[in-house]
Amino acid sequence: MERLLEWPSAQADPSTRRVIIAWWETRRVRFNLYVGIVGAVSWCLVLIVGSAAVKPGVDFEEPLAMIFGPFVYVILANICYTLGWIVDTASYSGKPRTRLYKAGVIFSVVLTSLPGVWAVVAWLITVITGRKLD
Repeated sequence: MERLLEWPSAQADPSTRRVIIAWWETRRVRFNLYVGIVGAVSWCLVLIVGSAAVKPGVDFEEPLAMIFGPFVYVILANICYTLGWIVDTASYSGKPRTRLYKAGVIFSVVLTSLPGVWAVVAWLITVITGRKLD
């Protein structure tokens, strides 16, 4: 588990774009794991906490978006991940850019967490004001 939480280090001077692509692709599972865990927590927060923030009979989020949204999000997140190594190889510098990878992972995790954060904020507003959202 500790290895999973460590940032990957760059290989010692890879010489081809193919090696850079392989470097990125070996980290795709880790990226999907980070985004998937945060996405599952965010989805649960929207479902449970978001539902507590609205009046009965009102949906915090469209049911179809809750069903199909995660599948669309996974596809789009992986397309964006692929764009990471495309940008890295297009501006080839001889080694993978770990900063680009880190920035992409952090951005993806933050973006994935936003619906859950919004659900918690909406619920806190209802607790503080005593009125549920419409």
